[in-house]
Amino acid sequence: MARYAIWDKVSDVYVPTGARYTAEQWMEKRPVAKLESVKVVCAGGEINGAFFGVLGDMVNQFERSGCNFSACITDQDYLDVIEDYENAMSEPSAEPTAEERQAAALEAIAEGATSESTEAMNALLGV
Repeated sequence: MARYAIWDKVSDVYVPTGARYTAEQWMEKRPVAKLESVKVVCAGGEINGAFFGVLGDMVNQFERSGCNFSACITDQDYLDVIEDYENAMSEPSAEPTAEERQAAALEAIAEGATSESTEAMNALLGV
């Protein structure tokens, strides 16, 4: 199921608490939705009131974050690209963390340490 959908401004809105709002009630709560020029983004699925956004603002925000919308034609294309971008951003990184890199460096140092290199390091450090 898609994370986002364009709200048609006539369907009822259901929020996670289970409350139902008519389109008119929802637009009273979210006055920007009354503007004809605004495309309202809601959550995908039956609990569509779990998210409220404005498509134009979302596109601008994600463009600033590096999201590429050059191939988008329809509103759904934009929503799909945003969802794919969010999914990619939440995937765990394969890059080692700073702590892992430090541990690996310390292990490499320890593996190469000999009594001679330890004495030389101590002499350099003044120990």
